[in-house]
Amino acid sequence: MDSLRPERVPTDALPEFARAVNRHFYEGEGTEDVQPYLDAFATDYRAWWVHHRDRVAANLGVIETEISLTGGARLPVAAITAVGVAQTMRRRGLLTQLMRACLEEAQAQGEPLAALFASESAIYGRYGFGVAAQHRSYDAERLRINFRDPVDVRLVEETTSEAALEAWPALHARLGDEHGAVVGNSPGMWQLTVAADPPSWRDGATARRLVEVPGRGYAHYRIKGAEEALLPSGQVHVGEVFATDPEAYAALWQHLLDIDLTTRIRTWIRPVDDVLPHLVTDPLALHAADGPPLYVRILDLPRVLRERAYTTTGRCVIEVRDPAGPVDGRWHLEVGQETVCEPTTAEPEITLPVDALASVVFATVHPTVLAAARRLTEHRPGAAAALGALMAVDRGPWSPVMF
Repeated sequence: MDSLRPERVPTDALPEFARAVNRHFYEGEGTEDVQPYLDAFATDYRAWWVHHRDRVAANLGVIETEISLTGGARLPVAAITAVGVAQTMRRRGLLTQLMRACLEEAQAQGEPLAALFASESAIYGRYGFGVAAQHRSYDAERLRINFRDPVDVRLVEETTSEAALEAWPALHARLGDEHGAVVGNSPGMWQLTVAADPPSWRDGATARRLVEVPGRGYAHYRIKGAEEALLPSGQVHVGEVFATDPEAYAALWQHLLDIDLTTRIRTWIRPVDDVLPHLVTDPLALHAADGPPLYVRILDLPRVLRERAYTTTGRCVIEVRDPAGPVDGRWHLEVGQETVCEPTTAEPEITLPVDALASVVFATVHPTVLAAARRLTEHRPGAAAALGALMAVDRGPWSPVMF
């Protein structure tokens, strides 16, 4: 137990693992704080740790779920979460060991991709993770926002967590038909985002409130009351908003913007090509800023490129720099009636590091931009532009639920 090597966490030790995760994220370690995670991830979850002197020195979890590709295909993904190292155990390579072990296991289990959200974004490029979905956050001034066209808020109804767990997963699944990089909610993730709601999670706000346009869209949020100079100045903290049609989407946002005794609406994982700024008369009042990106590590490039959809045909020889990694080398991609991706010895037209590869495959950053930033080398004039055209998408990548 004290060898400072990563090990899978035994089932009977998961409570100790969960408390360590919360400790390393400076959260409560009581039963109320950790039990929702234990209930949610009783299945479809892999836990790793490094144990040292009867303490958890480092921890990492993997949610077994799926991710969408352009065109709607889904592939298994190792959704990495709960990454932490005890402050007294840093600088010993524990995170590197954990990451290597979990990525090797993902490959062995046939997961061609791994994904994560990063509390500290500078860390994960060294492990081959690159930005697959950029996001926007809003800190909107409620009283300055008006819709260009009338919105019927009577479409929006309150619902219960039981009803939401029954109806919302089917709606969320449709999100991946429109956007790449959508990490699917496992049953446990649905429990955490809809049903579980201990007071310690609320930061002084209300319990989670759930609303929907039945069969068409949903939103969940909290309200944090406040007062300034004897006037109400509360905040609406939005967790997720999604709808399958424009009318339902506008109605849900109008509901959020109509909440009494509040002045700000805050949300932080919206798509870069969100419709909302185009629905309102003063988009600057949304105060858009960068939100947390989704990072993806490609483990099986041929499988990912074969499953991905394309709107045109073309070919490219891509050289990927992935030292000691699974996608290092040169790859011939040809998109026609069928998509072929296979190793080659041909001269490359493009060379890029593996972390930049995710941004190209998910059409997050255009290859010409990466070339201008010297993150991609073009060996044939026009190759970056041609690759960008081949990877083009109608709607940008978006993964709206953090894990």
